[in-house]
Amino acid sequence: MSKRLFTLQDAAKEPARPLQLKVLWRRYIIALGLILSVLLVSHILAETELRRTSRDGSAISLSGQQSALLQRISHAAHDYVEYSGADHKAELKESLSQFETLHQQLTRISAHDAMLTGLYTDGSPSLNQLVLSLTSNARLVLAAPQDADDALMQIETAANGTLAARLDNTVNAFETATRTRSVQLQKIQEFSLLIAFLTVIGEVLFIFWPAHKTISSAFTQLRDKQEATEAALTRLSNFAGLAADLFWETDTDGHIIYAEGKFLKQLKGGRDSLIGCRSLDIIQMDEEHLARMQQAHESTTAYTSSHALFTDPDGQTYNIEISGMPRYDASGAFAGYLGVVKDVTAVTKERQKALKLANTDPLTGLGNMRRLESNMPEILAGASPEMPAYLMALDLDGFKAVNDTYGHGAGDEVLKFVAAQMKSIIREDDLAVRSGGDEFLIVFRNAPCREVVEQLARRLNQQLSAPLVLSIGRKARVSASIGVACAPSDGLDLKTLAHAADIALYAAKRGGRNRACFFGDLTPHTQDALAS
Repeated sequence: MSKRLFTLQDAAKEPARPLQLKVLWRRYIIALGLILSVLLVSHILAETELRRTSRDGSAISLSGQQSALLQRISHAAHDYVEYSGADHKAELKESLSQFETLHQQLTRISAHDAMLTGLYTDGSPSLNQLVLSLTSNARLVLAAPQDADDALMQIETAANGTLAARLDNTVNAFETATRTRSVQLQKIQEFSLLIAFLTVIGEVLFIFWPAHKTISSAFTQLRDKQEATEAALTRLSNFAGLAADLFWETDTDGHIIYAEGKFLKQLKGGRDSLIGCRSLDIIQMDEEHLARMQQAHESTTAYTSSHALFTDPDGQTYNIEISGMPRYDASGAFAGYLGVVKDVTAVTKERQKALKLANTDPLTGLGNMRRLESNMPEILAGASPEMPAYLMALDLDGFKAVNDTYGHGAGDEVLKFVAAQMKSIIREDDLAVRSGGDEFLIVFRNAPCREVVEQLARRLNQQLSAPLVLSIGRKARVSASIGVACAPSDGLDLKTLAHAADIALYAAKRGGRNRACFFGDLTPHTQDALAS
């Protein structure tokens, strides 16, 4: 607008047309004010509808979760009445707590929405009354499962009948509200576009066209400034299209000449720590992404989402994704690259955390079979007669008695104790996993000799022989029957090696338990007999 003001004022210096330009300027101000007013009102209305739509979307999701929790409460109550287990009771309490929390949130949402007034309070009985009845019956089951047949029947009736249907109705109500608001939002947008279009047409007919001849000479004087502004707008448009945490530009040699964005606030030295640096010298990339970026530079083409590591002057390392495209000067000659950086450190850490959880036994903290299966090919590929790998299979002796006598909680304590002892004997490169129940596997990578593995097996059983004081005050004792197979002599794949270790484990159990047996020490006849 400042450019137009300057142009009109310069043109107004012509003595023949000052009054005409003044009238045109007033029209322009009025038209601009009208556009801004319409846009402001439309923006406020659209923002309001978008917030409501977002809230309705959350409510739909919460309602769906509430319906699922209703079925979960029904199943948990039935299991608790039938089996009276602590796990079933805990599941019922947790499900009930989550159900009540969701109901409170949904009630608050509907209470502040005129389209949903009475959703939870109208009807006989109302949805709130049905929910109160459900929670009361669930608490009766928790308090006295042996006398809760009637309460259980009412819970099942609610889960399969009236309450389930009413909850489905709430989802439909929220969906209807969302659709209604979407229609309203579309109408607001269409109305805004219509007003804006009519206003623009009015500007063209009554302002810009009459003023065209008057101000053409002034625009000629601003040509150079306009070209510079257009170049800046083009740059901003390119940056906006790649929107991320850092905008950058390089010269033809790859040195950074421009940097802007919120990512600079995290860096010691800010922009000055980047300007002048060669982009490929301050990041670390794997071979695949580095080759892709170098190929793009050599062919002067764009590249996207190249993963890299960046370490700032404070030593803080960031995971980043870089996207770039070639830029050209006014003559069309290549002038360097421009692009963006996206900070994906948090996303990468969450992905690594999720991967770790997927490969970890939740009870013991050891690896699981998925982790073993993914690591074993690499381990076996490095095994040789000079530096073999050993697979040790363990099965606990006496664990079933502890589990049957003191319950699953005590059994879990024993499994955690065994896992801790296993962690204490393995090296950093070794891998311990829980394969299931009271069965474990340990992989010793590049073990120097068999005697070391034998010593570790004896040490493990010595540590396991110490009595474990359970949280209930009782003492428990376990030991381990251990079977050991060696790669490459006993097998070159996980399946073969695990089978050999299992055969050696059976031999250890037959030999009196609480001992280790190597598959290679068994005669072929013994191996065949145990395998069958």
